Amino acid sequence: MKNERSSESPASKGVLDSSPPPEVMRNNLELRRRLSVLLLTLLTMVLLGISFAPFDCWYVAYFALLPWAMAMAGGVRGWFTVLTGWFGGLVFWAGMVYWLAIPTVPGYLGAIVYLSLYWLVASVLVRRAMRRGWGMWIVLPVLWVSLEFLRARVPLLGFPWFFLAQSQYQQTTLIQIADVTGQYGVSFFVAMVNGVLLDLFHGPLFVPLRGKARLSLHMFCGVVVTGLVLAGMLLYGYYRLRQTPEVTAPGPKIGVVQEAFPLALEKPPTPAQTFLEAHAHRSMQLIGSGCDLVIWPETMLPAGMNKAVLQTDVRVLDDAVVRSLAMKQWPADAQQYSTPYLREALNRQIGPESWDRYRGAAVRFLLQRYLDESQFRKLSDAQARCLAFRLLGLPRTREKTTAALRAALLLHLPGPPATWTQLDPADVRAAARMILDAPLPKDADLPTAVREIRKVLAGREKLDRERLETQRGRSCLVETCSILLDCPILAGGSTFQRNSLPSPPGDEWVFENSVLWFDATGPSDVEYAKIILVPFSEYVPGKKDWPAMHRLLRKCVPELMPQIQPGRALTRFQLDRGKEHWQLATPICFEGTIARLCRRMVAAGEKDRLLLANLSNDGWFVRQPKQNPPQGTFEHTQHLVHSVFRAVENRVPVIRAVNTGISALVSSDGTIQSILELRIDEYRKRTMVSGVLEGKTLVDRRRSLYSLHGDLFAYCLVLPAMGLTAVLLRRRDVHRKEV
Repeated sequence: MKNERSSESPASKGVLDSSPPPEVMRNNLELRRRLSVLLLTLLTMVLLGISFAPFDCWYVAYFALLPWAMAMAGGVRGWFTVLTGWFGGLVFWAGMVYWLAIPTVPGYLGAIVYLSLYWLVASVLVRRAMRRGWGMWIVLPVLWVSLEFLRARVPLLGFPWFFLAQSQYQQTTLIQIADVTGQYGVSFFVAMVNGVLLDLFHGPLFVPLRGKARLSLHMFCGVVVTGLVLAGMLLYGYYRLRQTPEVTAPGPKIGVVQEAFPLALEKPPTPAQTFLEAHAHRSMQLIGSGCDLVIWPETMLPAGMNKAVLQTDVRVLDDAVVRSLAMKQWPADAQQYSTPYLREALNRQIGPESWDRYRGAAVRFLLQRYLDESQFRKLSDAQARCLAFRLLGLPRTREKTTAALRAALLLHLPGPPATWTQLDPADVRAAARMILDAPLPKDADLPTAVREIRKVLAGREKLDRERLETQRGRSCLVETCSILLDCPILAGGSTFQRNSLPSPPGDEWVFENSVLWFDATGPSDVEYAKIILVPFSEYVPGKKDWPAMHRLLRKCVPELMPQIQPGRALTRFQLDRGKEHWQLATPICFEGTIARLCRRMVAAGEKDRLLLANLSNDGWFVRQPKQNPPQGTFEHTQHLVHSVFRAVENRVPVIRAVNTGISALVSSDGTIQSILELRIDEYRKRTMVSGVLEGKTLVDRRRSLYSLHGDLFAYCLVLPAMGLTAVLLRRRDVHRKEV
């Protein structure tokens, strides 16, 4: 009997019937050296870091988590291994948000410590799941995306940056699924690929089943399901991209003005008038471009250029209201002055004269300082007549020919324009009479007329400057820019608003971070105020609920940083150009990174002809070496990435107007159409540049599932993630040596 068994051929047995060595049915990776765990963890942080902008090695994201996860599973010293995972997260965040240290070192340190806690949680859960042999192709994406969702939604501390999806912003076909799942769907897929690779490299090839060894089913399932998900995402992306020409319509032509003003708390602030005049000057490049709207970035308008201030007569206000407004206007100095003095100072600041004086000063200033002859020739007759009426007043210009009015404007330009010799002498005489308010002598020639005019204008220059430094004068300057551009201007600025329920006393006026609309008639009644503010910067929590704590925390925030009142309304701006009309929603600065708010803005009204305009000021995140000019940081590119996902999620074009950059136009399929940056060579770009950007937009009539249902996909993952976490954190005897 024994001989018969021994004579049986091995080939006659099934390969899986004979028991394989035990080593193939368990995890063989054991990292006994602490240095190995540390190096693998740090390798993931480097790989993950270079997968994001501005390095844009997007393909690295698909295996970046592999070294860290294998270190977590293989480390034999439990607590050391997990703490190494937390330390790696600390290193990752320290490197990725280094730009936060420029405006606030305490905020930077607090942020990286807080954000690294998510790596600590992930390290514990991934270690336990892998050591139990769970299929990481599904466990890793569920846990990872749930942590991303939690990180984005925690009150006061939400920070939706550096999601795995954001490494894929240039893969236009792949990210189209974001209009269903939000960016979490793309993160899920990237994490799923990492999980499949973990199963292949770390999981056992065989598993015990009914007393026998069988090939691991979850490896096979992981590869197949991941392949199907990839195919589905690509097919859906191709379908959506091919659909785009059929569902889009011509939108407005947008002009964006970008200046490069670095900001810093420890240095004297740049005067607000400098911001305003620089943007007015730069906007002259867009004269005659046919733009339907020109956009200036966040906070580029001096404070208090809204109607609530411009139409206020401080002479009739109560003392408490006057003092409150003065405290908002001059927070560092107002306390030391009496109320009558502050009342008079506010009257001068707002502007005590009639509007015509300020409008004339604004036209004169722009003609003399910023307009050249080539730009002047692009003005239509209607624009020229409107400017002349503002410059000279209706009585002087009544029944004057357009040629004479053009000559009057032309005589204000600096230098000797070549076209003067082509002007009709009669027009020159009529123009000189309007400017001088007196006829020229009959024998006066053109040079004499010009000399007389220049004398008069030189005498008005100082008074014009004083008028333009009032809030009414500044408003008229933007109005005049709107006339020269022949389109409205959308601009960011701080506003003062009356508070119907002041609490505590002194809050009769509140400070808001707003977007204002200017056209030839001045500022519009329609304003948008920033809804989601940056905690411990734009506002300190607890002002009404915990006043004592608020006062303590307020001491940690520089007094130069005013505390802002959040807005409540999802305001839209209406752009009418002839028979065409469009609407604009305007998330301010970091609001453009908050998907749920942008979704609410889109879902709040008409969608077919809607655009998102993100006005930002990234001047806080600029390096200022002592010997070299200021340089942009990685934050500029990383901030832009979010606009790609807001465009795809909601199927709207996104316009970014940013101080220091990066300003850009993004189409509704996530393609960056045009961008304002300076390419130095193949690998280097400069983001902190000044210039103008213009381009046609396409509005999209599709209303996405994400716009309708929001983060439903992410919510569907949270419940399974909670169940997995509960199971993984429950200790069992066989795992008592685990962390």
